[in-house]
Amino acid sequence: MKRRGQTFLELGKRTRFGRPAQKAPAPVVPPPRPEDVPPFELGTWHVEPLLRRMTRGTRVADLDEQVLSAVLILAAAPPEGVNRDQLILSLFGPAHPETHREKLRRVLSTLRRLFSEDGSVSLVNAPGDAYALEFGAPREERPVLADDDAPLKETPPAVDAWRQRRRPRTLAIAFAAIAVGIMSVTLLFMVGRKQGAFYGQVDKVTVLASGPGMQLSPSFSQDGSRIAYSWRKPDGSEKLYVLPRSGGTPRQLTDGEGHDRFPTWAPQGGLIAFQRAVPGNCSVMVVPADGGEPRRIAACDFGGGGPMTWLPSGDVLTFTNRSEWNHASQIVSVSVKDGTMIGVTSPTIGMPGDSNPALASNGRRLAFVRTRAPGVEDAYLLEIGGKPEHLTRDALPLAGLAWEPRGLSLLVASPRLGYDALWRVRLDGAPPAPIVRLGDPVRHPALTDDGAVLAYEHWHVTTRFVVHGAAADEATGRPWREGGALDRGAQRSVDGHHSVFVSNLAGHEQLWLAAGDGTDPAPLTRSKFDYIETPRFSPDGRQVAFGAVRDGHLGVWVVDIATGSEALASGAGDARAPSFSRNGKWLYFSSNRSGTRWQLYRRPWPNAGQAEQLTLEGGFAAIESTDGEMLYFVRPDRRGLWRRSPGPGGDDALVAADLAPLDWRNWDVAPDAIWFVTRPAGDPTLARFVFATGRVIPGPVIPNLLQDSGLALTADGRGAILAETADAQVDIEIATLK
Repeated sequence: MKRRGQTFLELGKRTRFGRPAQKAPAPVVPPPRPEDVPPFELGTWHVEPLLRRMTRGTRVADLDEQVLSAVLILAAAPPEGVNRDQLILSLFGPAHPETHREKLRRVLSTLRRLFSEDGSVSLVNAPGDAYALEFGAPREERPVLADDDAPLKETPPAVDAWRQRRRPRTLAIAFAAIAVGIMSVTLLFMVGRKQGAFYGQVDKVTVLASGPGMQLSPSFSQDGSRIAYSWRKPDGSEKLYVLPRSGGTPRQLTDGEGHDRFPTWAPQGGLIAFQRAVPGNCSVMVVPADGGEPRRIAACDFGGGGPMTWLPSGDVLTFTNRSEWNHASQIVSVSVKDGTMIGVTSPTIGMPGDSNPALASNGRRLAFVRTRAPGVEDAYLLEIGGKPEHLTRDALPLAGLAWEPRGLSLLVASPRLGYDALWRVRLDGAPPAPIVRLGDPVRHPALTDDGAVLAYEHWHVTTRFVVHGAAADEATGRPWREGGALDRGAQRSVDGHHSVFVSNLAGHEQLWLAAGDGTDPAPLTRSKFDYIETPRFSPDGRQVAFGAVRDGHLGVWVVDIATGSEALASGAGDARAPSFSRNGKWLYFSSNRSGTRWQLYRRPWPNAGQAEQLTLEGGFAAIESTDGEMLYFVRPDRRGLWRRSPGPGGDDALVAADLAPLDWRNWDVAPDAIWFVTRPAGDPTLARFVFATGRVIPGPVIPNLLQDSGLALTADGRGAILAETADAQVDIEIATLK
């Protein structure tokens, strides 16, 4: 039997191990990277490293990073297994050895529990204080009829809960018989129509619209033969266009003032709804699909608007509405005939709110995005007559939703596993699976009614870092770092020797460490995070704290620059937006651990003491004044810069009302002023709140600012480093699903 050069497909054929393993030599070899390992068989289990899961029939087991790493190490080990000490060092590294025994026990217990389900593979103790995998014949299993394993689970949790209420046995049996009959007829009908699998995969991709500028928000006509979209041209204009799905010359549908966005084709095909934005005003409009005069039916002011969806009747639209700037946005329905508006969702006070409605073809399931804090988003499902329920629990940004036919699954645009893609989220509880992965951002999916053709935005974006001064008449900034990828979130160490930024230069999100002037960058983080944001140096420049999503958990992590070791620093609950106190004794962060509202916390650093809650009325993204006497922060649900005492107790005071929640990343504190981004007329503008005068002084307009740019101050405190779009081309692509 070979002990070297085996493929992952061959590893499942081993049935025994040999001589004792030896002690691990130094240096320790890190575990295989999931993205470098193709799917393979392990007994009856099918291991999918990139998706962090193992499947067996309809059984799906999600694996956290350490358990997955253990599977990959053990599967690639020689027949005699892997030494215990070597396994520990590969999984956990040399730091904090006092915790290794408990962590290893958890990992091994998880694997033994999973492998015991059918016995086709077992984790055994091998001679030489080692662990190995042993393979055998699987035990015969009796079929289990459980909702968690149902491959075609038609009902979401709300309906499951209704079914599990105490009902007469005969009634339950009758409903079950009816459901089975309906599903059987549906399956036979689908096979007869040769529609293929329920969950199709991308077969062929073509570029449909690729003019100069940005082609955005595709929407199919009812018969799928045409697409409406908005075209933002290099001259700044943005109007609606219609193009045959087969290609050709686009036909301009709207003209006049304002920016026309988010077209949505009515079910009957006669109307196209869209939104028209002019300075200080947003309107929901409808226009005949073949051309004509648009008609206004509702307002979408105060940051409302965004993607819309029609009810099947074609006489009611749902969209995002906000009645005031400090109110949460909600999904509302509006009658196209008379403008009557009715609230559909009721988000909690203190959160940004709900957006991106998408209605399933049966007209009874509404999916939408709920934003609990800027960038903390999940997809929710609302059944008619029910309450909103989670579809995702990843706390990741979402850039579009689209139902697949039959309402069994949803396509979402989201960053996961460190890259942007279109993901399929199924209602049967299966882990999200990538459908379109291009290496670039992919947004706003749309499907034909039969689900056979998919359209989406393909973003080709590179950014650059630019230094802007305080002068309002400054036309352009000076380059700080020219990038070849999507870079953002630059920060400089206090001593100016280093800088750090977030980039997808390596194909997935990482922190990159560079010289103080941004040159000679190298990867800093080694783990695979779904999403990274807001890096901050410790005062001594030895560590960087950052927010990141990993395994569905939004937390604050700290990476040591010298060793590269990473540690979760925020503990329980979602947390983000870290910063260090000026003396390095405290780590500030924001968390919702005490309820739905995000508050400011601090914990002793580097000691692992208990976190203290600082705010009571909401707080986000705190930064100390340069003398450490004051703590400045923003709020996720209202405009403004605020300040308070750095410790518990005391009052919150409004400093300036000009900063919008979406710019919570884009500010920093200098000795004489707070530099921040404001949007007085829609265009992002650099401004300063000057301590000496107590006034806000507007600076240059920055039209190409990246929304999640981040802001860092230059060494002399006279400029701000911001991330701008260097090149942006957005095409609409269509893909056939098979």
